[in-house]
Formats: sequence, C-alpha cells, structure tokens
Amino acid sequence: MKKLIIPVLVISLTACSKTDTSSDDSSTTSETATTSDFTRLYDKMYNVTSVDYSGSSNVIIKTTDVPDHKTPFFGVNNAKYEAYNGDNPDFSTKISLMGNISDPTLLSQSYTFTLPKNPTQASSHTSTSGGAMGVARNGVVFFNQYNGANAALDELEINNADQYLGHPTPSAGNSGAIYHYHYEPKYLTTKFGTSGFMGFLLDGFPVYGPYENGTKITTDMLDEYNGHVSSTEDYPNDKIYHYHVISATSSVASVLKLAAPYINGGKYYGKKGTVN
Repeated sequence: MKKLIIPVLVISLTACSKTDTSSDDSSTTSETATTSDFTRLYDKMYNVTSVDYSGSSNVIIKTTDVPDHKTPFFGVNNAKYEAYNGDNPDFSTKISLMGNISDPTLLSQSYTFTLPKNPTQASSHTSTSGGAMGVARNGVVFFNQYNGANAALDELEINNADQYLGHPTPSAGNSGAIYHYHYEPKYLTTKFGTSGFMGFLLDGFPVYGPYENGTKITTDMLDEYNGHVSSTEDYPNDKIYHYHVISATSSVASVLKLAAPYINGGKYYGKKGTVN
C-alpha cells in the first residue's frame, strides 16, 4: 500500500489547533433561535458506526473516521485510491516534518462524540483545541484552523489537502494518520449542495455549507464563532443557531488562506461535549 506523507512543520499527533482555554465572552447573535431540536439532522449522519439520540441529554455518535470518498491517501492498490485531480499545482503527499520525512498511512480510528442533545449558548466560550472539534455528516472529523504550532494553517498544510480538502495527520503507532477536514469538505458540498448540512461541532450545533438561501456566506455575515441564527434548508420554518463553512474559489494556498477561519472562529458558541 502506498504510504502517506503529511505536510506540517511543528505538529502534535492530533495536530492543528490552539490550546483549549475558556473566556468570559458571552456575545449574542442578533436573532433568537426558535428550536434546538436537531433530530432530523442526526438522521442524516451516515458512514458512521452509530448515532444514538434516545437519551434525554446527549446524542452519541461513533465513527471510524474513514472517508467514504476516494483520496490519494489510500494506497494505489486500494479500491478507494484516486490520484490527485484538484486545482492546486503544488499538491504533494510528501513533506519534510521537522527534518524527517513523515510516512503515515491512513488508518481507521475509533471516535465517540457525546454532544448536547439540545444545545444552548454558553455563558463562557471554550476555545477549540487540538484534534477533533466536530464530526462531518460522513463520519470524518473536523479540525480547526490552526496547526500544531498554534499558528494559522499555511502552505505546508494546504498543499497537502487532497481534491476534497481533507488529509491525514502524521502517523505514530496506532493513533496517527487521522483523516480530517480543516476546510470546506468538497465531497460533501458537491454531494449534498453548498447550502446543505455538513455535520456537528462538539457543542452540538450543526455546521452548514458556504451558501444560504442562494447567498454566499462571508465572515462579516457571521459572529466571532463563525455562526449565526437563521432558517436553513432543513429548518425553513424555524431559526436555528448554526456554523457555516467558508468557501474559496480555489484550493491554491494563496486563495484558500483567504477563507479562514473555514469552519469555526476558534471558540465554541455552546457548551462543548466530549470526544474520545
């Protein structure tokens, strides 16, 4: 099987994020949500081990984190291998990591997300931290906009993002090679539409695509957490708090960097759940 090389400079094994801290910031959105019942969205999760929302307080989502789409990060003899066919001429699976060539292979994981079933705005907003900050509707985990050195993602990370804007972390033992999305999950926005439901963050609030009601979303339309309250295609008669993916016109580094913070502004709007 082809082995994989991940482009990061200084990186932890779960990489790509700031330290988890709390803030007394309790900013509010300009509108009030009319529901936080996301049952219809739990039912849209797929390519996961299980989704259990039978309890009164939490929804539990289990996933192996293996993407349902093809990628160059599967070996060439794997049926899900696909050579890179995106628009970034600098894409590579090979990179020097701290003076060494990282050589990970995409691995199956075992994640359990425990999310608030009826999330509400937190009085103290916790920062996103290293590793998984949420789960996409296809079971792939979301990472934030920072690398292992707590710096904004740069060319090293971006040039290792495949045609669906995902990639794995470096491998170490049985815990590495975690495939994840930092950016717009292109496979999902192509399959389900740019206004579609993309997944959940750890605080239980949903993530939507880069368009809403025919309008492309920009960061100045959102709060500091990269979200807002409005109706969506799943909730046309309600208003829900939700995050938005920010889209770029190209996956070339100089263009994709302009779409930061991509999925989340660096803190959770609601009280975060747990992932292990």
